[in-house]
Amino acid sequence: MKGRWISYIAGRYLLTHNGKKGHLGNILAFLGLTIGIMTLITVMTVMNGFQQSFISSINEVYSYHIRIEDLPSEERLLQRPRDVTAAVRFRDAQGILSTDNSLSTGVSFRELDFYAAVTDKGFTDNMQLRDGRFPENRDEIILGQDLARFLAVLPGDRVSFSNLNRKSGSFSSTQYRVSGIFSTGFYEYDRNMVFSFLDDDPEAGITMGIKLRNHFHDRSALASLSNSYPDYKVQSWRVYNSAFFNALKIEKIFMFLIVALIFIVVAVNVYHSMKRNVKERLTELALLKSLGACSADLRRLYLQQGLFLGLCSSLCGTALGMILSLNVNEILAFVLALRNGFQNLLSQLPFYESGGSLPFYFSHIPVRIIGRDIIIINLCSLISVYTAAASAVRGADRVLPAEIFRNE
Repeated sequence: MKGRWISYIAGRYLLTHNGKKGHLGNILAFLGLTIGIMTLITVMTVMNGFQQSFISSINEVYSYHIRIEDLPSEERLLQRPRDVTAAVRFRDAQGILSTDNSLSTGVSFRELDFYAAVTDKGFTDNMQLRDGRFPENRDEIILGQDLARFLAVLPGDRVSFSNLNRKSGSFSSTQYRVSGIFSTGFYEYDRNMVFSFLDDDPEAGITMGIKLRNHFHDRSALASLSNSYPDYKVQSWRVYNSAFFNALKIEKIFMFLIVALIFIVVAVNVYHSMKRNVKERLTELALLKSLGACSADLRRLYLQQGLFLGLCSSLCGTALGMILSLNVNEILAFVLALRNGFQNLLSQLPFYESGGSLPFYFSHIPVRIIGRDIIIINLCSLISVYTAAASAVRGADRVLPAEIFRNE
């Protein structure tokens, strides 16, 4: 019964006012929290989408989840751990790719076992062929769309790959025919990667690329493969991609901290609003205390106001953030359409010079909603409001009814 009257009065204080500024403080706090949660959820979901897209492109196309290095050329993965979905043999080299038109550029050249690679769904989903087909023999290659554009080649054209021969210590050149052009959505691969058919050279070692159902379950598979191949180097994606993935993690943390600064601004607003509210309602608080309310009841009265405000803001901000995140591509397309329409209108003026279209490498913005991030965002919002309310109400519990009524 005691808690019910506190909740009732807290709701009345939140929805009514007793001063010249009215509900302005509560409205600004509500809008600030709602906009902050909405913005932070949208930013984090888009950032998660880009990060997961990059990680998927790197692991599925190039790095794999686990690598076994320096294996004999004829080695196969005979005993697969339970989570392994694919095992692909490959060999890497660095060199120069040139055309008959005297165009050349440095590339990463990978000889790949395409018989195993085409059965890997993650590889085929991320390695999208724009033209042609995968190599079927040793003298065919596929290359990224940006590399093909730079070299001005199409499927069927001839190219030459030159690299340092480890055996002789001199440069060797090999002729290839372009069988296809691929796109991964990752510029570094589309601009610098070349894939060829793997030959079983008995004098050249290979690397075994292992794919898992879940790349976060790599530690158990790594332990099993290390026991099966004790004489070879077995590494997880956490090791050979650690610099890039740690950079993504740090970027996400700092972006969260920067955008979350809005919670501090809102908390200050809530603090001053409730502080002013306490001063304006000293007579009412003294009356409540004279009727039997204790100092703890007055503290709970304002803490519940802050909690109500935080919960309403969290619900509205989360709903708006989810709506904005799920429709970000449609919103961006609408904004670009307005921009293009306005630009076309200005282009009719004789003195206007067009700045060209926006150079987007990707065709759509990836979105990845992670429940843990949404929970953390809402908890930070509630903690900031609750802390501000607790700080603002510290003077209310020291109200002396006799002094207040005597002054009145």
